[in-house]
Amino acid sequence: MKNSMINKYIIRKVIFFLFLFLSLCPYLTAQDYQIIYEVQFKPTKEKDSIVKEYMALRIISHKSIFYNLNKEKVDSLVSKLDYKGVSSIKSSFLRIKVFKDFSKDHYKIGGNFNQLNYWYKEKKTKYSQLKKYGIYKGYAATEAFTEFGKRKWNILYTADIPIHDGPYVFAGLPGLVIKAESLDGDYKFEMIEIKKLDNLLPIKENKENIKKEKLIKNISDFIKDPAAHPINFKNDLGDSFSYEFSGVRDKNYIETNDYLNKIINKFNNYPDQDIPIITF
Repeated sequence: MKNSMINKYIIRKVIFFLFLFLSLCPYLTAQDYQIIYEVQFKPTKEKDSIVKEYMALRIISHKSIFYNLNKEKVDSLVSKLDYKGVSSIKSSFLRIKVFKDFSKDHYKIGGNFNQLNYWYKEKKTKYSQLKKYGIYKGYAATEAFTEFGKRKWNILYTADIPIHDGPYVFAGLPGLVIKAESLDGDYKFEMIEIKKLDNLLPIKENKENIKKEKLIKNISDFIKDPAAHPINFKNDLGDSFSYEFSGVRDKNYIETNDYLNKIINKFNNYPDQDIPIITF
């Protein structure tokens, strides 16, 4: 009787530790990666000129962050007050970040507007028309389509790389997104490098501090009449521009609007057409 009780106890212990091990397996076997994407896009709606920027998807412990490589370098130099170093780096248009926690039903997108470092929630992307594509860049690729940001997108992903993530908001497919291109030809994200990472700190998650609908309204209202709003812009070189509307549409008001409209119109074709990105 006593041996029977001991055996049952041992069996329960074995089952418990086996269950615990299996539940932790995804975390124990997870690899951390950095994937570089070349982004080709048209900054202005009125011109066909294409700009290239490079963005990184860093995946650590089932979370990821997508960010602009040049902006990361600039921010690091600014923190050291190395403005000479900053001046040697080309300024970036795509100053956005996308945070993903694969266990949640939404992503978070961050940026800056008028000294507000914003983060808002974005629903996960849904896909349709999945079908085999063929070999792309040495990988067996599958094609999919989705709609996001008032654009239709053609996606290529590969199950050869078992990472269910990709550039920007494109994630959740059974493989890594190696290309995402808008059907209007204005945007293309293409993987150019992938490497494993070791011993990195966890990715910090920022809290949502504004709803997407409110952010759209705030920025859109600003663009319609910039000089009718309080302004506090600061660029990477430490130069700042501050302005307070006096309530009178005088010469200062007109000149301020002209100045800001020139800045805004340098980049008026955003990846999500609902969310203007203002680069001062």
